[in-house]
Amino acid sequence: MITILPQTDREPLNTIGYCAGVCWNSPVDDKEKNIKRAKSCILSGHTRTAEYPEVYCIVEGYSARCIRELYTHIIGTTRLQSSTRYVDAKNMDVEQDFYYPFVANPEATEVYKEGLTNIMQTYEKLEELGYPKEDAANILPLGMNTKIVWKINLRALMHFMNMRLCSRAYKEIRQLSNELKAELRKLSTEWEWICDNLLVPKCEAMGYCDEAKSCGRKITKEQMLEAVEEWKKNHKKD
Repeated sequence: MITILPQTDREPLNTIGYCAGVCWNSPVDDKEKNIKRAKSCILSGHTRTAEYPEVYCIVEGYSARCIRELYTHIIGTTRLQSSTRYVDAKNMDVEQDFYYPFVANPEATEVYKEGLTNIMQTYEKLEELGYPKEDAANILPLGMNTKIVWKINLRALMHFMNMRLCSRAYKEIRQLSNELKAELRKLSTEWEWICDNLLVPKCEAMGYCDEAKSCGRKITKEQMLEAVEEWKKNHKKD
């Protein structure tokens, strides 16, 4: 579950256009002109301006492994995570508080659940033996759900979505990305435009796929270059 916090900019395009207008010594009291200016900046590749709007949210119900992947995005983002030093995990529900990647396979799900149960029983026994939570927590699995407070600016979020909405991203972080996009889209018409045009897989943003193993959604970079060369050859002046 993702909760958008009130600190999030509800008018990100207006914010971008206002800041850009100040730098250009242009009037900034017209919201529609600010929005138009913001779109022009972003679509022209001047994405530094997109660092002004920020998103604040609480992300919970996703695994520690998924959040670890989120942590690989280090520019323009700040986060605080639920602490395994201070939060006691012994009351976690094995069926509800862990990520289950094998839902389509009952046998694999049962094996996975059994493993989680053994881990949590060991965690509890370590506490009973007098070890503090911060020591017992070393046995906790990456599949356990966690909670973070996350702040990210729009420029960094665009990069995050370009990477994590790609079909080659792991399914859980794609789910997180799609949920965040859906929640932001509810905020305003400005966010609707951003979600539809900027928070997209990188192949949509670039017009081609640069992955070594393409899913086929867009032509590859090599195919694009070949098409360009073919066009040049066919349109070469005699």
